[in-house]
Amino acid sequence: MKMSSVHIYTVGEITGYIKRLMEENEVLEDIWVRGEVSNFKSPSRHLYFALKDKEALLSCIMFQDRVSNLNFTLENGLEVMARGSMGVYKPQGRYQLYVKEMLPVGRGALYLKFEQLKEELKEKGYFEMGHKIPLPFLPQRIGIVTSLEGAAIRDILTILDRRFPSIEIILAPCRVQGDDAAEEIAQAIRDLNDYGRIDVIIMGRGGGSFEDLFAFNEKIVADAIYESYIPLISAVGHQIDVTISDFVADEKAATPSVAAERIIPRKADLIDSLQNKEQRILQLINNYLGDSYSNLERIRNSFPFKQPYRQIEDFKQEVDEFERRIISSLIHKNNREKERFSNLCLHLKRTSPQKKIGLMREELERKKEKLESLKKTKLEKEKQRLSFWENRLRDLSPLSILKRGYSICFSYPEEEIITEYTQVKKGEKIKVKLHKGKIYSEVYEAKEENSEIRRGHEQT
Repeated sequence: MKMSSVHIYTVGEITGYIKRLMEENEVLEDIWVRGEVSNFKSPSRHLYFALKDKEALLSCIMFQDRVSNLNFTLENGLEVMARGSMGVYKPQGRYQLYVKEMLPVGRGALYLKFEQLKEELKEKGYFEMGHKIPLPFLPQRIGIVTSLEGAAIRDILTILDRRFPSIEIILAPCRVQGDDAAEEIAQAIRDLNDYGRIDVIIMGRGGGSFEDLFAFNEKIVADAIYESYIPLISAVGHQIDVTISDFVADEKAATPSVAAERIIPRKADLIDSLQNKEQRILQLINNYLGDSYSNLERIRNSFPFKQPYRQIEDFKQEVDEFERRIISSLIHKNNREKERFSNLCLHLKRTSPQKKIGLMREELERKKEKLESLKKTKLEKEKQRLSFWENRLRDLSPLSILKRGYSICFSYPEEEIITEYTQVKKGEKIKVKLHKGKIYSEVYEAKEENSEIRRGHEQT
């Protein structure tokens, strides 16, 4: 093989080609990889490490903006699940995983379940704002779904009692972690809905690990919240914790204490607010009465109220004048219409409508005949022009040219049209398009030829 016919890639070209192949591959755009952390280092705020198993080792990098989302400490020997996209670091020709998020194995399976359910419920409309119910301003009866043994119930009751001691509370106790916790939470929500005399529900628990809070990520709980006709506020864990229940609930609170503060304002604040509103209303009433009294005095002192009979006489005079002008206008208009009618009758007597109609009918017939003649002439010209261009297009058609014995050569497999001998070299393959069929050939020789091209089977 001659080296002149082989394309020689530079290192940068072949590395760039491999980089594009990886970046354009749909499978490698978003993948999960499981492995043991090794070669971990963090010289800057980025994380550099590798994932390995018994068969291979994969370089990884996690940039600073993603590192801030980690909620565990990365170290060598830790088995993790990493999500990201594959790419190539061109200067070193090294393929690597650009990590977006990472979980220790064990939590990873739960996290995948969380993400899958979150996506499913989002598509079903569970998170739509249009389905959410506004929380009442001042509820009289509050339902609480939580464990009786945790700190959450104590925090909620303490705040409610301090803010509004007379509020009525209905407890629906349940387990908030462990086996069957999700079923108990869902049943507690349904029980409060069946009870039917509750204004708002607080559902929550104190902080815990991702696994501890997972009962609030189960579909049965999401269904119960979504089907609740009573507004529900979710208060699960601490501020950094996020659950499926938070997305479905009518409102989310960072903690159970915040939830209690959110639905019940302090009684003292309400009293202060009412007193301020009362003062504002009294001020508005006094201002309105003062303005009304001033307007009344101004009207009483105006001219019509000082001399009412004089005002009535002026009105009578204006009515009489208006009546006189109307009668005069009607008489003038009537006389003008009579005169116009007389002139019209005289004009009709002088001119015969029947004669004008006859002349116009004759003129119309002449124009109609002329129009028909012009239409036929124009149509004939257009037919001739159409026939001319039809024949012209037929002569110029590539198929007609091929039918006369000519052919079109293409490079193979590139499918580029060959117009000069310099476009091919000996040994290259070409495709020849004929009127009927194709011929695939190999170039025996390519050279310049001045002789005329002949049709049929004649040689040049």
